[in-house]
Amino acid sequence: MATSKYFNNYKAKYNEQRLVADLIAESITIQGFDAYYLPNNNDAARDLLYGEDPVKKFKTAFMVEMYLSTVMGHEGEQEFFSKFGLEIRNQVDVIMSHRSFHRRLPQNILTRPREGDLIYVPFLNGSGELYEIKFVDQNKDGFQLGRMDPYYYNMKMEKFKYSQEVITTGVTEIDQAVTDSAYTLHLNTGAGTGTYSIKELVFQSNDNTYANAFTVGTVQSWIPSSSTLSITNIAGEFIDGSTIIGVTSNARYTLSNFDPLESPAIKEPYDNKTIQTSAETYVNFSENNPIGGI
Repeated sequence: MATSKYFNNYKAKYNEQRLVADLIAESITIQGFDAYYLPNNNDAARDLLYGEDPVKKFKTAFMVEMYLSTVMGHEGEQEFFSKFGLEIRNQVDVIMSHRSFHRRLPQNILTRPREGDLIYVPFLNGSGELYEIKFVDQNKDGFQLGRMDPYYYNMKMEKFKYSQEVITTGVTEIDQAVTDSAYTLHLNTGAGTGTYSIKELVFQSNDNTYANAFTVGTVQSWIPSSSTLSITNIAGEFIDGSTIIGVTSNARYTLSNFDPLESPAIKEPYDNKTIQTSAETYVNFSENNPIGGI
């Protein structure tokens, strides 16, 4: 028996396509969840050869409704041992409607979800987690009723591995990822005036101007009672005896001292101190060349 001549499921029909798009968008709003889409705002520095940026910057977050399609658990390569040790590559699939994406995000920024951007899912693993988009499938809908625009994007995401990226979206629960996981220097300050603002840039320079700064960092915390300034996203090297100036607050304090090996992060503890202590047992660091013995 031949197919019905009264229905054409493949020739583009705008009204029918719009109906399918409406149903998909509505089902996601009913059964989905609100997440945040974080575009990489440092696109001008994108390395087109290797596909990476020197420093990724995520300074905006847009709330978009999504649907978690892998409800039975993580997918992907899971946990496995490689030459770099244990690696965990848990992946999840998330669906976002084409209409919602284009309504929630400014179109002068993005025309579609991009690989390398981040998604903040507020409830995975008992709390919110950041995921990185690894692949965006725009053909998952199967071209129902012909092809005009994809009805939805199917995004394959992997848990984000924080590597000192700049994350200052203004959403507290997202920006907390920096505080919990970033390499942090705790600077002991001496005499000075003012109060540093959280998330502001601070710097050191020979002429006290930001344009000629030789060290820059982002304030994560400032404890006046103990004169402790915690800094992340550091470019350059802080120098004892030099003034640390806040770009926004104009607070100015002289750096007394700090230990570059002490950088306790809440979620990703570093073992620089342990490595140094263990190495001193075997290596004589008093020599100019402890390896060559010179």
